[in-house]
Amino acid sequence: MRDYLQQLGIDPAGKHFGDIACGTGLILLDYAQEFPEVKFTGFDITEESVNRANEVLAQENVTNARAYLQNIMELELESEFDYILSWGTIHHLPDSEEGIRLLCRALKPGGVIRTGIYGLYGNWERRIQQEVVGTIAGERNGSDLAQRIAVVRDFARGDRNFRNYYTAPPVDLSDDVWVVDEFLHVWENHLSLREVVSWLQDQGMEILKMTDYYDQEIPLDIARHSTSESFIERVRQLPFADQCHVIDMIVRPYWLSLFARKSTQ
Repeated sequence: MRDYLQQLGIDPAGKHFGDIACGTGLILLDYAQEFPEVKFTGFDITEESVNRANEVLAQENVTNARAYLQNIMELELESEFDYILSWGTIHHLPDSEEGIRLLCRALKPGGVIRTGIYGLYGNWERRIQQEVVGTIAGERNGSDLAQRIAVVRDFARGDRNFRNYYTAPPVDLSDDVWVVDEFLHVWENHLSLREVVSWLQDQGMEILKMTDYYDQEIPLDIARHSTSESFIERVRQLPFADQCHVIDMIVRPYWLSLFARKSTQ
């Protein structure tokens, strides 16, 4: 984290960072301990998670961080944060584009957001599985949950490739919560890189870099993904969002972690 901030030219001293949505506060705790000079605010929609996050912070004697109950889709803050982390959240919103708009609005001019979003092309196996389950058991929000969980388990037992092809994250079919989160989530959108880049650009954001889930950089330069000079030239003639779309389809990332900076104008 400190290396990223240095690369982005952010001096953390005296800054206000937001973890949206923070869940039970594990990332919030790590960051607050690493950066005692920073004020951290965490938001989450689940009261139990917020309470647990604040309990953990208190147990660890952390005084520079606090979690609050907040629905992202009702976020009214403007120019509040110098840095926002939204990890594993935007793809679960009922309107992901509006969620990005609200998060960008909450950034100060010159502030940076980091996203963590399910990619479209890297998740095609899981999306196919979800479609199979939905075809048999009905829409994800329109049939009995226990029945849909049973369909997932029956499907897994009968598909010899299930455990070989679909093990990221590791398959734990004995855990109802895992099954629901992976296959039956009511709000789950798999987003293309072009969509996310376009939405950020619409809010006056400059795309700085992209990584995968494990912080390995995914270059947004087609020359890093092709050795054909003529192909590279063709792609570079496209708008930046379309260049990203080509890279998205070539690399097929499971996770879209974009760093973007808000304009100071």
